[in-house]
Amino acid sequence: MSKFTTQELDLASDPTVLLIKYRMMEKVWEFLEEMQEEIRIQLIPFQDKLPHELNLINGKISKGENYKRLPYMMLDFPAFFTKDDILAFRTMFYWGNFISSTLHLQGNYVKEYGLALIEYYRNSEGIYFCVNSSPWEYDYKSNNYVLLNGLCSNEIEEHLENTDFIKLSMKFPVEEMPERKQDLINFLLEGLKVIRTN
Repeated sequence: MSKFTTQELDLASDPTVLLIKYRMMEKVWEFLEEMQEEIRIQLIPFQDKLPHELNLINGKISKGENYKRLPYMMLDFPAFFTKDDILAFRTMFYWGNFISSTLHLQGNYVKEYGLALIEYYRNSEGIYFCVNSSPWEYDYKSNNYVLLNGLCSNEIEEHLENTDFIKLSMKFPVEEMPERKQDLINFLLEGLKVIRTN
């Protein structure tokens, strides 16, 4: 059996850490619920111009304890998922790392809106492009996300030739979460503006 370290024993002897974590996760849930409601209200004026299958009423908040050994929580709203086609806006809180929002398009939606979205965000600051072959990784290591404005057209074309999805994302440090809600929402609204005009 591995020996316990002093740090581990001290931590296990103190309930405060987990109580704070529990309170924090409750507040993150509330943050995502508020974000969902604000998005819903802001989508009302142009909901008829968006793809009819996109769920603009009910989002889904999910949570877990072990994305690469750390807790997380995510909101999918608005979103549409099938086995082959995805059009989703995912906001993710990842403990100790970031709060992020991601536009995820897969299948037919890449063909319909992918290039227009890439072009729209091409010169924006702080927008990341997923270069991974899997759409289900969320960290910002260089083998998963790179800044879109640092990519050349050939690299984007190669990704589109070898995968059936695109993910465009922005992130902020956890400590900035309270004041970054509107930035995350604006990222979505800008993307949906591109979608409804293409």
